[in-house]
Amino acid sequence: MFRKLSFSLFLFICVQTLYAQDEPLLKKWSYNTAYLMPKGKWESGVFQPFRYGINAKMELRANAIIFPLMPNAGLKIALGAKNDFLIASEHSLSVPTPFLNVVSSKGIGGLISPEYDFKFILAVSNSILVSRKISNSMLASANAGYVFALRAEKPDPQSTIDLPLFYPRMAHYYEGSTIKLGAAIKGSLGSKWFYEENFQTFIVTRPENNFFFENSGTLMWALGKSLRIRGGYILAYGEYPYVSPKWQLWPTLDLVFGSK
Repeated sequence: MFRKLSFSLFLFICVQTLYAQDEPLLKKWSYNTAYLMPKGKWESGVFQPFRYGINAKMELRANAIIFPLMPNAGLKIALGAKNDFLIASEHSLSVPTPFLNVVSSKGIGGLISPEYDFKFILAVSNSILVSRKISNSMLASANAGYVFALRAEKPDPQSTIDLPLFYPRMAHYYEGSTIKLGAAIKGSLGSKWFYEENFQTFIVTRPENNFFFENSGTLMWALGKSLRIRGGYILAYGEYPYVSPKWQLWPTLDLVFGSK
């Protein structure tokens, strides 16, 4: 009797330990995975978009910080699970015209020459995300997407922002459309520390300056139930029209907060 009781207690402790390792990862860092925010919960970052769980099947998202200059909104929709793979789709719209016209100026904040003027542009993005638990403290995700723009008038190709991170995400404003492919591993190092290793490619449907690659590594520290600090690097490769080198290393830092 004592042996059975001891064995049962041992199994209970093991299960609770595994659950404790698993739960923080999904609660603290479901961004960029097929998992949705729980109903009624929200989170946002300085750079990470605002996310709100509408219900078990749908999540609302928007980048609140840049919304006045770039109106944007999106939805993530749960598509179910198959063979331990969780599947979701993301759909978003954005209007970058106000942002492009604001940064088309002289002096501080001027990223584009003031001689250029931008007409109405509507960017449309659709993607599929697939996630699978590798272990109780590790999650793998992959995504594939297609981004295009509806333009009142094609912008002048010399008015691009030739910087990593900016250029590949804006290329479809000017010409062609963009195919996005990515994969990431997220994991937990206890209950307060988390990591992510991410790879992304951008393929633009045009004859030149059409391939871009990014590798990012991130560590996240959960200060409490609703506050997290993320920092790391992005190693970017691309062929830009007027800027070199092709390889560039950029630091990253973000503050993420939300409901408990």
